Amino acid sequence: MNILEKHNLVKKLVSTAAMSFVLLGGTYLVNNQTAQTVQAARRVVNVQTPGAIIHYIKLANKPGTHYFNKQLEMIDWAVDSPTYNMHGEKPDYSITFGGNDIVGTKTINGVHYFISNNYPGHFLVRAKDFYAPVSYQINKGQTVQTYNRGEARTENGDPVYLNSVGKNLKFGNGKYFMVLDKRGTGNRVKIQGEWYLATADQHGYFRYIKQSDLHKMHRAAHQYNVNSARFNKYGRFVGHIYELDD
Repeated sequence: MNILEKHNLVKKLVSTAAMSFVLLGGTYLVNNQTAQTVQAARRVVNVQTPGAIIHYIKLANKPGTHYFNKQLEMIDWAVDSPTYNMHGEKPDYSITFGGNDIVGTKTINGVHYFISNNYPGHFLVRAKDFYAPVSYQINKGQTVQTYNRGEARTENGDPVYLNSVGKNLKFGNGKYFMVLDKRGTGNRVKIQGEWYLATADQHGYFRYIKQSDLHKMHRAAHQYNVNSARFNKYGRFVGHIYELDD
């Protein structure tokens, strides 16, 4: 199962009624968890650019609880980012490159979250899992060391990860990798003393690649089959398509 298939599976877990949401009133309600719920005019902003992402991350880093007067459509680019209840406890399930309908921010014990709308309730997603990834192209004839994380399920449905360091793989010229930010949940692992970063190739397949090998690649423009993420010639994130299935 590739990234897209996982993403579509998770989206089905999120109620489609989320598009008919009720926002909590106020432009930015500070430290007001008991604010009266009011019907707000629907205003949806698709957050795509790095500058806009950074702006909302800064808001998320403010202490307290804050609700927007709009809904943000944002992509969570972290690997298996858990979702928490409104008390910051008990992750319910994980989202791989999932879309989120953000309605506010919340800080609990120094941990910064976005409040994600899931009609008729809400849940929390760590703010550090939202950022702008970078696109790289492998150099001709370059070999990279991969770390594969296979996933299986127990009889109870709990995930079991099968970890193994792969062989040196030589990819043909033209292979692109979307490199995920090391700050995101699950985006960086240390194996046998070496750091590996999470990546997705242009077809949406996921693997960890040795960080030292990634440093040998060069930034390049490409569009990926993961939320149609687009990058310019400098490998900088340009934007994405946000979709919520019916």
